Amino acid sequence: MTFSRREFLKTSSLVALSAAPLSGCSDDDPKPHGEDDALLDVKFVDIPLGARTVRVRTYGGAIPGPTITTRPGNTLRVQLKNGLPAYDSSNWNPELMNVPHHLNTTNLHVHGLEVIPHLFEPLGTSNPAARMIAIGPGEEKLYTFELPANHPTGLYWYHPHHHGSTSVQVLNGMAGLILVKGAIDEVPEIAAAKDYLIAIQDLGLFEQAAEPGVWMYDPPQNAIWSTFGGTSTFNDEEGMSTGDAPSGFSTGDYPLRLFLVNGSPVFEETHNQTTPAQPIGQQLDVPRFKLRPGEVARFRVLNGCSDNLIPLMVEEHDMHWIAVDGVNFTAPRLRPYVPNASDSDAQVLLPSGGRAEFLIQAIDTPGVYAVKQIFQKQQFLESAEKTLFELEISGEPISMKLPSTLPTPTRHYPLLTPEQVSVKRSVVFGMVFPPVTNKLVGLDFEMNGVAYDETTVEFQPKLGAVEEWTIDDEQHLAHGEMGSQEGHPFHLHTNSFEVISIDGVLVEPGTIQDTVWVPHAQKVVIRVKFEEWTGKDVFHCHILPHEDTGMMQNILITR
Repeated sequence: MTFSRREFLKTSSLVALSAAPLSGCSDDDPKPHGEDDALLDVKFVDIPLGARTVRVRTYGGAIPGPTITTRPGNTLRVQLKNGLPAYDSSNWNPELMNVPHHLNTTNLHVHGLEVIPHLFEPLGTSNPAARMIAIGPGEEKLYTFELPANHPTGLYWYHPHHHGSTSVQVLNGMAGLILVKGAIDEVPEIAAAKDYLIAIQDLGLFEQAAEPGVWMYDPPQNAIWSTFGGTSTFNDEEGMSTGDAPSGFSTGDYPLRLFLVNGSPVFEETHNQTTPAQPIGQQLDVPRFKLRPGEVARFRVLNGCSDNLIPLMVEEHDMHWIAVDGVNFTAPRLRPYVPNASDSDAQVLLPSGGRAEFLIQAIDTPGVYAVKQIFQKQQFLESAEKTLFELEISGEPISMKLPSTLPTPTRHYPLLTPEQVSVKRSVVFGMVFPPVTNKLVGLDFEMNGVAYDETTVEFQPKLGAVEEWTIDDEQHLAHGEMGSQEGHPFHLHTNSFEVISIDGVLVEPGTIQDTVWVPHAQKVVIRVKFEEWTGKDVFHCHILPHEDTGMMQNILITR
């Protein structure tokens, strides 16, 4: 069996494909215990999309996977069952851990939840040599997470995180939403609003020569796709081709890439042989949400794409931004609509892995208004403007209010001060061409001058310590003139952080994130307190092909 990569899907149940949007659960019928149990059954499914069939790895046969709901102070239990077939990595050299491998081995990351470190075996281990959890085909594991009583309430998500297979699995659609319900949901003006969950994902796909019309992302071991060449080849450890391959692991584009909103394709890109860094885009039909003039709706949006930065704009509507990465502000932040906006004018900037929650009050003028990703070229591939979904304003006007204040997320308040900082660190993204250590992939992806090593730990902060980190990409040109001019999304596990400044400009206080966009040639300063949990975890670039090929480092929180 073979498979490809970015194309397709939707819903939060076990239906393979549905045009209906994911929507929030009502608190009118709370299930405080049953909502804390989830089964994630990993398996391949075939899904028809017009004249195409996509064959993808999924949670429970659906993209996105089932929505998981929990609350502060609760115990969340997730049973992960790997029903994928065996994958042949017999030609992989284990010394080259940053070459993609074991594509059907998986594990689980609950992205943004401030819970026990859970990538390494056993959960919460403080052994610096601990190996990453690896759930092979036919195996299963029960994860148990104790949420702190003061855990922020908002939107989080889950996805695989086994080094070497993360990118391929997420690009198959393996991801789902997590709702931590609580104080923010009880604000009267928010409780009265419609609640729309929006999962934006991407699939990268190769047509199968043996099955025309079937598209998959399942590159054979040591096969690499070249964006500039438009071909896939088997490469040896020196980066020399040993023959043509039916598909290959990509750190760039794909023959076909689909962008999905709640599982429905809304935009597609095809490879551009003439100008490879400018994929050929085509807008597709999009979901539409109906609002009455004056009505207030709540939107909770995940950028679950593997490598696409989304500068978001709601046409003709001001945005009332209430939370980022699951942590709400103490009052809504007004983000005005800007006509003919550039990416720097976006109402909110969503890096891969990031989430935004906002309120929209429908204007008085009936019509259809687009919610768009603004064109951006802050990455290797130019990313065209895309309509992601639409708002249809119609019907009788209604009078609804917007909140003026929001509950204080006490886990992160009072905010950290400069006087509390005991350690300052630097994190530097690096991309090296020609490659020195990862010739098979064709590019070195590094952090702080080295590629990922599973048993090496450089950063060892103390529990309770407050640290300040400066993140940049000054090593992009370390070994040659073809360093990347793209930015990177930085993600820290276990503890969220406050963003202090970007390119020397102070950020509004109380901007608490777990994933932040680091623009090329700019410095981002964050402040973090290592609270409650000890153990081994990671920080990394959330462009997943970069992460899988080395742009990640371990961290060990110690007493």
